[in-house]
Parts: sequence; C-alpha cells; structure tokens
Amino acid sequence: MNPRSKQWTITASVLSVALMAGCQATHKPPSQPASVAPIVATPEAIEEAYILLAENRQATAAEWAGKSFEEFESTVFREPGTGLYIVNGDVPISDPKHLREFFEINVQKTGSDVRGLIVHQVGGVDAAWNDQEKQMLTYCVSDTFGSNQNTVINAMASAAGVWEGVADIEFTHVVSEDNNCTATNNQVLFDVRPVSNGGYLARAFFPDDPRNRRNVLIDSSSFTLNPGNLTLVGILRHELGHTLGFRHEHTRPEAGTCFEDANWRKLTSYDAFSVMHYPQCNGQGDWSLSLTSMDQSGAACLYGEAPGFTIDPAICAGTPTPSSPCGEQTVSESGSVALRAIDQVGSYSTQPGSQFKVEMTGQGDPDLYVRFFLVPGVSDYDCRPFLTGATETCDLTVPANATNTFVMVRGFTAGDYSLQITHTPNP
Repeated sequence: MNPRSKQWTITASVLSVALMAGCQATHKPPSQPASVAPIVATPEAIEEAYILLAENRQATAAEWAGKSFEEFESTVFREPGTGLYIVNGDVPISDPKHLREFFEINVQKTGSDVRGLIVHQVGGVDAAWNDQEKQMLTYCVSDTFGSNQNTVINAMASAAGVWEGVADIEFTHVVSEDNNCTATNNQVLFDVRPVSNGGYLARAFFPDDPRNRRNVLIDSSSFTLNPGNLTLVGILRHELGHTLGFRHEHTRPEAGTCFEDANWRKLTSYDAFSVMHYPQCNGQGDWSLSLTSMDQSGAACLYGEAPGFTIDPAICAGTPTPSSPCGEQTVSESGSVALRAIDQVGSYSTQPGSQFKVEMTGQGDPDLYVRFFLVPGVSDYDCRPFLTGATETCDLTVPANATNTFVMVRGFTAGDYSLQITHTPNP
C-alpha cells in the first residue's frame, strides 16, 4: 500500500495502503489519511465515472503521444535494492521489457471499459492458485525484522486467518526458514521481509508472479502508524488479498477515481467498503481494512467455501471441479523466429481437467504463447510468461470444453526455440 498512490496507474500485483486523499504522486512521509467525502454509486454517478475514466485515458494518451519509452521510464519510481518499477502505488513491474509493454498498451493507448471482490486476469484468465497450490501457501518471516519479528508473525497469522475463515485456502508459516527468508528461498511460496524505502507501507504480489517477485515487503513506517483505525493487521489483510489474486476495488469505474486498468473479472458487485478499496479513492471504509460480506463471499466464490462458511447465493455461484488427467504424452517442436515474427507452432488435442505444459529453451528472446480454443495473438492468450531470454514455461489446467490448445512463438528479438509439450489427448 502506498500512502501517496503512485503517479503511474497500472495492474496491481501489490498494494500500498495509501495514506492521503487523492491519487497523485508525492514524496511526503506517511501520515494519517485525510477524511474523504464518499460518493454514492447511483446510476448517474457511475455513468459519469465512466465518462471521466475515458477522458482521463484520452488525456494520458495525448500527453505521451510521440514521447519515448525512456522518457516515461525516468518518471517511474524504482524500489531500492530490487530495482523493481512500482506503479499504482504498490504494484511492481519486474524489468524494462514489461514496463515498455505497460507504457505502449496502458499509457499511449486509451484502452476500453469493463463494467461489472474482483480478481486479476492475465490474457483473460484468472490469476489464482489452483486446487493444490491454494492449500500450500507457505511463507517465512525474516529474522531481519529484529524486535518487530513477533509483531509481524502475529499480524500475518491474524490476517491470514480471516481469509482462511471464508475461503478454502491455507497459509502456513514455515518457522524453520525464517533465518534464510529471501526471494531465492524455494522452500516457501513467498517471503515476508522488512524494507525502509518510504515508497509504500507494504507491497505484495499476484499468484502469476515468479518466485523472486513473490514477496510481502513491509516498510518501517508500518510500525509507527498514528493512532487510529489503520493497523499492521489491516494492512496485511489487504496485502494478502493481493497474494490471492484480488485487485484494488477502486479500479472499478464506480469508484469515480483512481482507475487502473481493465485486466480483471468481477466476483461480486461493486463494494465501496471492501478491504481492497483505498478509502481516499472514494471508498467508504474507515481504514480498518476489514473484510465485508461481499469480500467474504467473493473469496469463497473463487476458492471454494472454508469449513463452516456458506456463500451468499445472491452474490456468486460455484465453479465445476475439473476431471483427473490420464494418458499423458510429450512431443518436441523447434524452430526460429525473426524480430516480431510469429510462428504458429500448432494445435494439440487436450482433455478438459488435465494439465497442459510447454517448456521452452533456446537462443535470443522468443516469447511463448498458449491459448485454449483459438490460435493465440499478441494480445490474446491464456499464458505468456514474457520473460527476458528463451527459457519460459506455461503450465495450465485445461478448462471445460477446451479440447484443442494452441501454441505460438513470437520473436521479441530474433531467436531459436525448442519446445517440450506435455498434454493429455481428449479421448
């Protein structure tokens, strides 16, 4: 969470509880949030918000038309130590390649409206943990917190317990890894570490992020909050929402401000009191950052109900359980691509509920694309790791009715590729 809500609005993989009214970038030290007069989401106010959203997108695109990526890059805050670019107040972008894509798609272009707790999407697919992963959300709490370590351990347990009480998930603190709690520790799913950069109160990640970016970083300012409703436990309830795939609620046009992008799917109707809604972005919460009834049912809609919790049927419906895979096959493909050239590698018969995995190696910087039902495109895919270099992997659960899955390789630069494709043909 960022007390200042960064200058560049983008897809949020992490959060910073913004502690000021408004969403403009500043560099003031964190302070208690100012009170904000709520805006009631009447049909007229919502339509007005959509108009304002479109005007803001057009103004931003006009401002940056003809300007270079390098000019844009120089305006984006970089996290000390990691070098990550931080946008939307607390959302990390890993490298110039991904930041350039964000600039070209979300800054220089106007985008489109999506009307509808919301879940982050990549290529139109939910960024969420699968049925096995959601029961093994392991983490460590770094010994480098020093005297604050027990405070963080207790706050994490409390925040995790609230989400576990409504959704079929399980966070586990692996105490034995606390003395080696780094971004390279593969004995845990994510690490919880201290920082002192003043850029946010805390930040987290989305489920589709690679291991080195799966961190919950807590700034030293989170331990010296002014008396009031905002607490470390509340901040972590919000941040753990991000780790489960939930976006900032105020990215919806109904909020009337603080718009980010349209890479999300609604799980419930708009909720101005949501734990994922910044109060200073026309939210109506009181900075306690507690789960509302819609947050609770929304989480259960995505991950299933926790024992003892019942989804409100008026809010959302369940999803079918995929069938078990069998008859796995592996095939090899190889080729080369020129700069920005596309190679539609082929289509593969797939059994719904099975795993479809593609592992790519090679030379240069080819990018891997996988899509169910239809051939992939530059902006149409279900998996696109988009890493620097030729080593990429897509590992997906085949959805219902997807009996054909398509693979494409595109040259970000010229390169050679070799693919190992593991799939279960549809009977």
